[in-house]
Amino acid sequence: MLTVGNVIRGVAVDLDYQGQGVVRHDNYVIFVKGLIDGEEAEIKITKLNKNFGQGVVLKLTKKSKHRINHKDEVLGSCDMIHVDPIKQLEWQVRITEETMKKIGKIDFKIEHILSNNITSNYRNKNVFHVMDEPFLKLGLYDLSGRNLIAVDSFVLADDKTNEVLKYISENSVLIDPNKLKHIAFRTNLKKEILITLIATEDHFLGKGELLTKLKKIPNVVGITLNIKDNPKSILGKVSKVLFGENLITEPIGSMEMLVSDRSFFQVNLPVIQMAYQMIKEKIEKNQYIIDAYSGNGSIGFYLSDTASKVVMVESNIESVEMARLIKDKYNLEKVEVIDAKAEEIIKLLDADVLIVDPPRNGLMPEFIETVLTKSFKQIFYLSCDAKTLARDLAELTKAFDIEDIIPIKMFYHTSELETLVILKKK
Repeated sequence: MLTVGNVIRGVAVDLDYQGQGVVRHDNYVIFVKGLIDGEEAEIKITKLNKNFGQGVVLKLTKKSKHRINHKDEVLGSCDMIHVDPIKQLEWQVRITEETMKKIGKIDFKIEHILSNNITSNYRNKNVFHVMDEPFLKLGLYDLSGRNLIAVDSFVLADDKTNEVLKYISENSVLIDPNKLKHIAFRTNLKKEILITLIATEDHFLGKGELLTKLKKIPNVVGITLNIKDNPKSILGKVSKVLFGENLITEPIGSMEMLVSDRSFFQVNLPVIQMAYQMIKEKIEKNQYIIDAYSGNGSIGFYLSDTASKVVMVESNIESVEMARLIKDKYNLEKVEVIDAKAEEIIKLLDADVLIVDPPRNGLMPEFIETVLTKSFKQIFYLSCDAKTLARDLAELTKAFDIEDIIPIKMFYHTSELETLVILKKK
């Protein structure tokens, strides 16, 4: 009988939706991180329930031709870096199709995936955790999500972030790791950087020395201090400017987006702009557009030059404020920014086109119920979770037909599943 602690020899027969190897043994399905289908390994069982289990690789006895060795494969934030990029694309297409069919009962053949084929150094926002050591070291969690590993570079972070990471690791600053908890970096295509120190208190050991050193870094547009007020969240509600300003700009189309340390903005700008352009080409000119869950308005602003009107709906006040600043900066009278919950305000709105870019938990049931009664001709659904997308599409397809499902390879080397779905009124 299989028990926790047993060591088995198994062959992975599949890669699941989290990029884990799937091993079948004694009527159990064992999920193993870091194992590719076709590979054989000695596996230690770490968790078991009635039918499923979790295991870790002790020794790889047969390697896949799709395996790539990389120093960052120990990090949970790049849980598929051991898989070659072409297989990552194939995996995402297959998992998206299977998820649509299993959860949404939607049988749709995906013909293409959106990617710019840049597999590293693409993230413009990164958060690193302060190690529990007297001199400042930054780290990321391992595959288990429990242990921090010190890093002075990160394969997914852009060059500017890696420059600052290296600088911090080379300058020993005495700090209190019980108060300084994280450091976040937000960069742009101009190689500028906004640095946010995240601490439980306004004053902590090393604050002054760290600030002095960070100011010396070229192209630092701002340094902020965010007060962590909830152990379950990285960022707290309050940020204070220590240097420069709490603002960084990023070009989208012909405009510059304004982004603060707490406002939402896309992490891989070149790829999301490809999706925005695809949306733009699918919408006729002079259409009335509602952009729900709009963040700082990047989609709506990108579409505003060809639309008759764009109404943005967002409930995060920092993002709303950024969107209003951008609207005023460019004197965009045809753009309206509404501070409200999408599921509530949608009852009072209607338009030709609806764009939704909800958080991971997808659309609220009452939002979908209302949408089904409206006269939208098209819906563009940008999703960051294939399961909730499939669930929502099962409801939306009561009144809309799916025109296309396009997986977006936004985050190479991760199991994140971004998708664009285009729907049209039946």
